[in-house]
Amino acid sequence: MSMPATYSTGGMTTPSAPTPSASGLLSMLTEPSPTLRLAALKRLLLIVDSHWHEVAQCLPDLEALAEDEEEGEEVRSVAAAVASHVFFHLEEPSQALRLALECGSSVFDLSASAANNSGSNVPYVECLVSAAIDAYVSIQKAQNMGETTAEEKAASSESLDVAKLHSVVQSMFQQCYTSGNFHYALGIALEAMETSKVQEILTECAARSGDETTLYKLLQRALVASNTLVTSKKFRNEVVENIAQQLQVLIESSSSVNITKNAAVTLSQCHQILGRPGPVAAIVATLLDGTEGESLLGYQLCFDLVESGDQNFVTLVEQNLPKKGDGEEKEDGAESTDTTSTATKSDEVWARYNNAKRILSGGLASELALSFLHKFSDSDVLIMQTLKKSLEERGAGRNSLLHNCAVMAHSYLNAGTTNDAFLRDNLEWMKKASNWAKFSATASLGVVHAGHITEAMPLLEPYLPPSPNAEDGSGANAVSTAGGYAEGGSLYALGLIHGSQVGSSASKRVEANTFLRNHLRNSHANEAISHGAALGVGLTAMGTNDLDIVNDLKELLYTDSAVAGEGAGIAIGMVLVGSGAGNLQNSIDPQNAEEIADIITELKNYARETQHEKNHSG
Repeated sequence: MSMPATYSTGGMTTPSAPTPSASGLLSMLTEPSPTLRLAALKRLLLIVDSHWHEVAQCLPDLEALAEDEEEGEEVRSVAAAVASHVFFHLEEPSQALRLALECGSSVFDLSASAANNSGSNVPYVECLVSAAIDAYVSIQKAQNMGETTAEEKAASSESLDVAKLHSVVQSMFQQCYTSGNFHYALGIALEAMETSKVQEILTECAARSGDETTLYKLLQRALVASNTLVTSKKFRNEVVENIAQQLQVLIESSSSVNITKNAAVTLSQCHQILGRPGPVAAIVATLLDGTEGESLLGYQLCFDLVESGDQNFVTLVEQNLPKKGDGEEKEDGAESTDTTSTATKSDEVWARYNNAKRILSGGLASELALSFLHKFSDSDVLIMQTLKKSLEERGAGRNSLLHNCAVMAHSYLNAGTTNDAFLRDNLEWMKKASNWAKFSATASLGVVHAGHITEAMPLLEPYLPPSPNAEDGSGANAVSTAGGYAEGGSLYALGLIHGSQVGSSASKRVEANTFLRNHLRNSHANEAISHGAALGVGLTAMGTNDLDIVNDLKELLYTDSAVAGEGAGIAIGMVLVGSGAGNLQNSIDPQNAEEIADIITELKNYARETQHEKNHSG
């Protein structure tokens, strides 16, 4: 029998002559001579891809040879390689991986395999690499998530040598570092939820690439992946913290102006994810203190913050920006976010700060959006006129359902444009709405005028309920238990106008919230008004995590009114949106975290005990 001159478990050469059958070689596995067994195994390794169906009958013998400690190291390694190839063809990658780990890390070298075998062995190596990564990710993810027994279960179920598996995957990471494919390694580390490995990849990229653009692109990719793919908030924050550290180093060491500016913007996004308004304000202040081009970038950063929709965070950023005349107040050791003394800033720079504050909390973004929608509104009034005429001709003019659908269609057709000419021209037709249809029709004004905060009160004044004379509701303006649908809808509309548009004026939003809370406390006797007030309060206090507002809404919820309770439940959700209330990982002020957690527990108990289905949905 002719034997090949060379042998490698990681790469095979094509035999000089095809072998018609593997039965003779398989019979040699029972020979007492180790030399004959080794020769047979080497020959089998060369032909296993074409005769695997015959070799599969002897899989138990091959596995026994691979695990026999009395056999030589080479015999065990080659037997494991042959068995691994058979399992690969049997489409059992986990078993192929288990045996391939006994052959060393060279079998996992895809580039070497392709070079030595002209691509014939590439599918096998790709399968092993994929199986190794899957097993590694499964084990590391379970370990990093705190499941102490998950690693043992994962390893025992496949009988994998975890130490060898880690060694093989680490060699894959090194190959990625050498070839510059850092994004491949980053994907594995993120999926395995390994913070230390993410830090190692970012550090290696900074040390090896020598290109600031490559490093910045990797940091950007890592930030996007952590926001879109990572579900664990704790792990996401750890990754973003590492990204922020690398971005800070890049900003300090970069010689490229463009890279510095882009890195500063990305760094502000990292700090926003981590809930740090102070550093974001410092970045904005640095840009505003710079050249005219840098100040424009600072404005854009402010607009981006507003567009994120986190009004509470935006307000905190605005409060952390330096204010004119604060120099003396901050000499007592208080932390300052401005990079230059307030006394040295010119009037032009202070004008930039005023513009930035107007963007963040002055409602400029909302004004621009409202102006754009109003100017470029192209809704066709004939659509509503035709719809109204059609309903009247069919005798459906007094059908509340169809009438309500037409009113809703008008609000969606003109949302945010302030174009309510059709309703003004057809007030008698609009008055045909009754009961909750009247509530929806009045509330639709808030959709049409969303963001039109300057005219909100004059617009809704005919529909708003009279203000109570006292905080406790005593006085002549006591709330009636009947009706109140138009009044409740107007309160909801007020909330839609102030709270549905990102970037609306913070001061106007606070005023509207105070007005709505006053009605909320004094309207428990009327379901419709309470319902509208609760929804309005939720919209104007969205994401604020205000404990006092939550308690006001909870008080309404506990009146056990089905309709008002539904509105209160939805409003509590809007106030606490994005806070993670009730979870171990949350962004609530530590002073209120415990009390809000108790409230969440109370709400869950109440949802189980109440008999009202609407309260369940709220």
